Amino acid sequence: MATIIYDKRLWKKCIKCRNWKPRKDLELDDGQTKKKGFGAHNSSDGLQSICFACKNVANTKSRERNVTARIRHHTATRCLTQLGELAPAEFTTDLEKHLGYRIKLLVKHLAADLKDREGPTRKLRDALNEGYHIDHIRPLSSFNVFMSAEMAANLGKGLVEGDIDWLAFRDCWDITNLSAIPSAENLAKGATYQENDDAKSPRKESPAIEEVQAEEVTIAREVDSEVVLDPGIMSGVEIPDCDCVQGAEESCVDILCPRKMV
Repeated sequence: MATIIYDKRLWKKCIKCRNWKPRKDLELDDGQTKKKGFGAHNSSDGLQSICFACKNVANTKSRERNVTARIRHHTATRCLTQLGELAPAEFTTDLEKHLGYRIKLLVKHLAADLKDREGPTRKLRDALNEGYHIDHIRPLSSFNVFMSAEMAANLGKGLVEGDIDWLAFRDCWDITNLSAIPSAENLAKGATYQENDDAKSPRKESPAIEEVQAEEVTIAREVDSEVVLDPGIMSGVEIPDCDCVQGAEESCVDILCPRKMV
């Protein structure tokens, strides 16, 4: 078998699978494009030493062991699908800021809710490995997370129809609206929801809820942090209290600080 000699200026060998992958997108002789095989890194050549394929395998195995990583990946993926091209470039990095809570608290809530419904020995990891879905109790499709023309006009600040309504987005992904249920149950439920569904099947409020309410998290409610929402025109929307000290509101990191809005 002939030995293939790779130009190391264009190709790099993965230290995991030992295969040669392009350093950047390459146009091959047959007209096809070979996608780059490595992510950026602060190494001497600016690339990671493990290729995308090997990293994906490693990340998948890690998520199987690490429930928090698994829930974070699932949540970020669903959110990006929901927001589409309007999702901020750093959305995945700033995921917890947009959600308004730590992923570890979501995991604690889901685990406690599962134990309440299926018994104290039930483990969230086992349920997920069995194919359980993270369900929106009120379906995701029932939330309109994009601003109407009227809302955008009322808010001003350069907002236009179709911009993300971060308040509605956070309501959609509220920790109390999420639950781990069997896939068959979730598929059978579909996008149906009635306001009295919770009354028919009451759920106990898990200890994680109080932690969510108490923990200080920077909430990115608008793509542009310069945008300040006026509570006077957000009728029917509850603006959370802020724990900053009166008189120090200018240094408060929460752009929804009520003291900044008056």
